[in-house]
Amino acid sequence: MQKLIEFDQALNTLLVSIDSNVGTTKLNLSECLGRILAEDVTSLIDIPGFDNSQVDGYAARSSEVSEGKEFVVSQRIPAGSNPTSLEKGTVARIFTGAEPPSGSDCIIMQEDVKKIGDQKVELLKSVEVGENIRKRACDLKTGEVFFKKGRQLSSADLGLCASVGKVSMQVYEKITVGVFSTGDELKQPGEKLERGQLFDSNRPMILNCVKNMGINCIDFGCLPDRLEPTMKALKSASEKVDAIITCGGVSVGEEDHLKDAVKELGELKLWKINMKPGKPFAFGRLGKSAYLGLPGNPVSAWVTFSLLCRPFILKLNGKELGKTLFTMARTNFDYENINSRREFLRVTIDSKGNLQLYARQNSQILSSICFCDGLIEVAPKQKIKAGDNVKFYNFSSIG
Repeated sequence: MQKLIEFDQALNTLLVSIDSNVGTTKLNLSECLGRILAEDVTSLIDIPGFDNSQVDGYAARSSEVSEGKEFVVSQRIPAGSNPTSLEKGTVARIFTGAEPPSGSDCIIMQEDVKKIGDQKVELLKSVEVGENIRKRACDLKTGEVFFKKGRQLSSADLGLCASVGKVSMQVYEKITVGVFSTGDELKQPGEKLERGQLFDSNRPMILNCVKNMGINCIDFGCLPDRLEPTMKALKSASEKVDAIITCGGVSVGEEDHLKDAVKELGELKLWKINMKPGKPFAFGRLGKSAYLGLPGNPVSAWVTFSLLCRPFILKLNGKELGKTLFTMARTNFDYENINSRREFLRVTIDSKGNLQLYARQNSQILSSICFCDGLIEVAPKQKIKAGDNVKFYNFSSIG
């Protein structure tokens, strides 16, 4: 009997196999959402470019400030204006983002003063030097590298790039992933189902998982349960894409031909992982394309795509991956893994932020993915007690 490969070893095998040489292109900032940086990004200016008030209030000299003292308001400073020097013994009305006048070294929040008529205020508390002032370059300095090559750009990232004056950036070109489903029993939504047939759910699910990653994808349709047409379709697809994903057909049934097809056309580097769900996962090469074979059960397909294919595809496209895919989270249930396989259990997050075990863990129940918040990892023979911290893979991060 073939020894099953451990999950960590399988993921490492996928990632270290990557020898990517993806092309790059320069895009306008507005086109860069979700793209992966092909260069470090440095700040063109100091952020902020000048000292400014972080509150609405009154600019003052800290040496003159004391609780109960009254001051004349000598000037009004809106954001974007050029203040004059602060007169001794006075304060200046100032608004968030405005530059403090020379001579001032602190800002008193407007909530901490009492107005006396139109031009006078009484201080209700004292302040320290530098209080409520954002110093020049406290966020970014000119020439500072703030994003490294390999980062996938978010909307907040693009906002930061805009704030330093970036107009365009060098990013990696998108790779292309092709997706097949397999099985004569599969029908497409809208077609008539005969006895023993199923609607194809895996292919649209995986296609949209790939699209959601910001990767180009091609729908190659459904492979029949026959070796010769399977080999012909795989060979043709391998000449058009950077990676091929198949759903189903990688188990040991008589109608499962993908393993033999991959061996004949290329190389099968990995098959069967010591995990549940997701045991019949395959990885190899078909010509210039990587090959990723997902199990046929919907939950198994989703789990193996999220935990194995997703990081592989992102790294193949130039992304620098984080150290871990999981965070630690607290459970509110007891569980014992009596199996010899590593389990990935579906869980929900309760109102207190703890993890609750989802009742139905069958690998064919796709609705469980829709109604859960993530997966926890449970090692073989591991016992979990309520209150334990466990490895948690949040669907918002891996889905």
